[in-house]
Amino acid sequence: MPELFLAVLAVVVLVADLFLPDDRKIYLPWLAVLGLIGLIVLSLNLLWNTDLMLYGGLISLDNFSLFFKCAFLVLGIIVILASMDFVSRWLRSPGEYYSIVLFSILGMILMVEAQELLTAYIAIELMAFGFYVLVAFGRNNRKSNEAGLKYILVGAFSSAIFLYGLSLVYAYTAVTHFDAIEASLSSVLANTDQIGPSLWVGMALMLAGLGFKVAAVPFHMWAPDTYEGAPIPVTAFLSVGSKIASLAFMLRLFSEAFLPAIDQWQIIVAVISALTMTVGNVVAMVQSNYKRLLAYSSIGHVGFMLMGIAALSSIAIDGLLLYMIGYAVTTMAVFTALTAFFNMTGREDISDLGGLADTHSYFAAAIAVALFSLAGLPFFAG
Repeated sequence: MPELFLAVLAVVVLVADLFLPDDRKIYLPWLAVLGLIGLIVLSLNLLWNTDLMLYGGLISLDNFSLFFKCAFLVLGIIVILASMDFVSRWLRSPGEYYSIVLFSILGMILMVEAQELLTAYIAIELMAFGFYVLVAFGRNNRKSNEAGLKYILVGAFSSAIFLYGLSLVYAYTAVTHFDAIEASLSSVLANTDQIGPSLWVGMALMLAGLGFKVAAVPFHMWAPDTYEGAPIPVTAFLSVGSKIASLAFMLRLFSEAFLPAIDQWQIIVAVISALTMTVGNVVAMVQSNYKRLLAYSSIGHVGFMLMGIAALSSIAIDGLLLYMIGYAVTTMAVFTALTAFFNMTGREDISDLGGLADTHSYFAAAIAVALFSLAGLPFFAG
């Protein structure tokens, strides 16, 4: 599996950082990028139009997982390239940084491939632990340390909620594989036309745990402070990677395992979606720091993407996948430009962008186009 090679690549980058002299460590990101490009080629050659279940049905290799696997590998390439100047200027231990990025990508890939709840939980934690470290990677930055502490506490709480919900679902169905859960729920609903309270609470807790991961309202309060305190490339990675991976897992979970109980959770997801898109976009208008602005903007976009999960029709799923691509591309574009701006100025306030078109017109144009797309203006991806 390409995932094994990705884990090996992460270890190789980490070990190379220990032995390379300081003047040769500039090659570490290129090693990671070349490895990711090779993994994309390998994945497409091995897995195109493949539909396999591996390890006793724990992992599914299909077009859905291949789409997101390639997307996450491309995201990793962009994040590493966008981080190079920032890491060399502001951070220590470049090998550790790039290795943790690779391990986080591995967790994202396993999330969308998981066909069993415990496997999915382990993948979620692998991704989350990587982000915990990355958010607090600016060791001498008070905001980064504070953001890392908040994110760890909230992340641990959300993981506990998700795991408790998982245990309730298992207690009710006695299975953890998605297809077995679907069969169990179909059998129960065929006989009684309603599910037990323990299963309902279990699904609600799992939804709440995932709501924390994607920063959906009312589980979003950690996001602005974390985004503001994290290094800018990490903010971009967190805003795109964590959200897309968690939403893709939610799509698979609710469209497969919990599909028979759609009447029980559909209205809840729709309400959360409406609240998220409203709160995110309204609060974004009063922000003065561009990372906090984009944090609330990303919360608003999560609301729109959750609506695709709530609708769960073929058209809604196609629209959701297209929305994910547009959101990922435009968010990475604006953060990449802002990273370059921060490397030049060290400033993060929106007011500092004044006059950017006169001094750095290419950066200004890239930021404007990306924001136009995020705002959903005509002729743009949004």
